[in-house]
Amino acid sequence: MKKIEFGDEWPENIPVESDPVRPELDRRYRHTGGREVYTNDGAILCVAYCDKVPKTILEMSYWSGLDLAIFYTVWSKQPGCGKHLVLDTFKHLTETKPWVRGFYTLSPKTKMAWNFHINNGASLFRENEESDNYEYSAAEFARENITIERKDHGPKY
Repeated sequence: MKKIEFGDEWPENIPVESDPVRPELDRRYRHTGGREVYTNDGAILCVAYCDKVPKTILEMSYWSGLDLAIFYTVWSKQPGCGKHLVLDTFKHLTETKPWVRGFYTLSPKTKMAWNFHINNGASLFRENEESDNYEYSAAEFARENITIERKDHGPKY
């Protein structure tokens, strides 16, 4: 898993234009305003940092902050890569950003999104008119035998 910086080359096998969830968002949007992009060369995960759980992309754009990590798009060209990227990014952010107190999604209202998040251990946090929010927590990752040791020596998950 690695973070893609704005100046880095985007993985050729997963072009930004192929994002099935948020194709309208350009690369600049994904890298500015408290947003980051991660890859494992088989999937892409975009994360925004907000102070509230957004119901829309517009709210996510205005509610920048540090408290919550919002996974707002994930897509994969290889089976299983999306799941592993979500797990690895959760672990990485928990270890390196101890101020993040919650992990949520801004997901489309589709059966595919529901299956992906529920099967990966998330719980439905809130249903919105245009989207659904799922919540990931450390408890869900215990079943994957992932030990998270924070760099600030806070509690282990």
